Amino acid sequence: MSTSRRLSQLLLASHVGLVLLFAVLLLATGVGTIRSAVTVQARAEAERSVSEARRRLEEWRRELVVGAGLLAEQPTLRFYLQRGQLTKARALVENFHATSAIEYILVLDGTRTIAEIGPRPPVFQTGLAFDRKGRAWRVVRRGIHPLPASSIVVAEMLGDRLIALPQSDGIGLLLRPLVNDPASKDRWRQALHGTSATGEPRTLQDVDGSAVARVASVPGDDGQASALLTVRIGPEWLDRRVVEWLASFGLSSALTVLLALAIAVLLAARIARPFAQLAGNAERLGSGDLDTPIPVPVTFLSEPKALAESLEKMRRRVATLTSNERAQREELDAILDGVDEGIVGVNADGTIHYANRQFLDMGGREREDVLGRGVDELLATERRAGGRDTGVEGGAPQERCVIAGSMRPVLVRRLAASGGRQLLLIREENAIEAGRAMRDRVLANLSHEFQTPLSAQIASIELLRDHLRTTRDAAAIQLADAQYRGTMRLSQLVDNLLDSVRIESGEMRLRHDAVDLSQVVADAVELIQPLTDQREQRVVMSLAPGPMIDGDAARLASVMVNLLANANKFAPDGTTIWVEQEWTAGKAMVWVEDEGPGLPPQHEHHDLFAPFKRSPHEEPSQRGTGLGLAVVRAVIAAHGGEVRIAAPLHRQGARIGVVLPVEGVA
Repeated sequence: MSTSRRLSQLLLASHVGLVLLFAVLLLATGVGTIRSAVTVQARAEAERSVSEARRRLEEWRRELVVGAGLLAEQPTLRFYLQRGQLTKARALVENFHATSAIEYILVLDGTRTIAEIGPRPPVFQTGLAFDRKGRAWRVVRRGIHPLPASSIVVAEMLGDRLIALPQSDGIGLLLRPLVNDPASKDRWRQALHGTSATGEPRTLQDVDGSAVARVASVPGDDGQASALLTVRIGPEWLDRRVVEWLASFGLSSALTVLLALAIAVLLAARIARPFAQLAGNAERLGSGDLDTPIPVPVTFLSEPKALAESLEKMRRRVATLTSNERAQREELDAILDGVDEGIVGVNADGTIHYANRQFLDMGGREREDVLGRGVDELLATERRAGGRDTGVEGGAPQERCVIAGSMRPVLVRRLAASGGRQLLLIREENAIEAGRAMRDRVLANLSHEFQTPLSAQIASIELLRDHLRTTRDAAAIQLADAQYRGTMRLSQLVDNLLDSVRIESGEMRLRHDAVDLSQVVADAVELIQPLTDQREQRVVMSLAPGPMIDGDAARLASVMVNLLANANKFAPDGTTIWVEQEWTAGKAMVWVEDEGPGLPPQHEHHDLFAPFKRSPHEEPSQRGTGLGLAVVRAVIAAHGGEVRIAAPLHRQGARIGVVLPVEGVA
């Protein structure tokens, strides 16, 4: 109860303090707020006055146009003018002037004045005009049909009529001529000049002795500004409105403060009690008591009741989830401990937070000895295994490791988890994987061993060919060329075999140099020329110059040699091989097309890039390993590109292209 009383006192004090603070703020900011509101009202009043004056001006213009039309369409006037009865025409005009509200009427017959009644306007052209005293005139000129040389001019002075419009005290309305004064520093003159130049209305505050002033243009018959209409509201108008607002505002504020204090006193005590009960129940729930239900407090407020019901639902849900989580954790631990692979959870900092029984048995350790230790302390990496060992295409590559202490070889696959964590799947290497690893090592050793004598043999044959070209022994030249072609073919097969081992082991690395792709293609065509010459095949190149790209020139040359060698093998003798280079936005493409038997159906294209995969058609006369396209795809993928297969453009055959990015321009 003591806590409830203290809370009620705090609520009461806070309510009273807030109400008093609100009252003080109202009094402190009321004057400025009211004055701002009155200023907005004055701006609106100025805009309303301008709109009303413009409406009245338009009405007066229409009345003047109607009066001019009535006089011009008088058949009696036309009759008198046609017969030259000028005295009768003048009497008719004087009678019309006496019965109408038009101040000035002028009837002209060519340059001759027939009748002129009233004070003369400054001009006789239709529109607004101002005399020397600055008074505004509205002038309308109308021809008399069917007398082309005759016309009627009617006019009336608008200055007095605008002043006579009903206005509130402190508001002045004036029609004035356009102002052309761009050099003036006065704000009011600048506003007048700006509206005269653009026709846009402007509203200003505290200018030229006025609290609010608005200037707008009055359009003429041609739609352009012909005069300015200004409304000026004096400071006394704002002062009266501020006093009126302050009186109303002060009365309403006093009533609001008294009402708020009364409500604060009544509600403070009743609000505190249910929330105090909820605070105690929430503290008990936070301490871990999930078995005791949370009662709904007796109160007139809906929020404490809803909060109590929500806490009770949360208690039940947390209790259920905790029970289910405990059961699922025990079940998951049993499942993970029963799988054949070791499973290790690694934090973002490299420490182990979970290890199943299989992994513990592999290393002969207990869970307490593993948790919290760094994964590098328990697993030593030998080298990365091929991605195909994962059993899923595109899966995470495996690493061959040994468990510290036992030195047992295992295969480890790392899977990324959320928050920078990792999940390690660990299993012992089986006989098939060990045999594959042995195969890779044997192939790598054989490839390295073949490279040295092959390089020496190629150099010797090139020297022999250069020497034989100076002789006339055609048979010896033919034999040397055949030996050179065979050695080049063997060197290419050894390179593909070595690259395939590197690809499977994940050890293929690229150089990053500035590469002239056109030169790489040209060098590859020149290198394969002895093979195409042997089969009387013609290579047609279409190379377009382009920017340097970032890549490994030797690897890209190997790609082009493999594509050209495939075209050479599968295309018949005496056919054509097309090599075409294209440049698009951000990409470089090289296409190789032949006249061979073509490629398998679209759904079987992915098998062409598998290692040791041969053509589904008849075996070519020059046998190979089936590694060429696999090496091509791996090298291009390492460069961030792709290998494409398209329909042939020239004749029936195969068309294969490589696409490389040009983002990394050197």
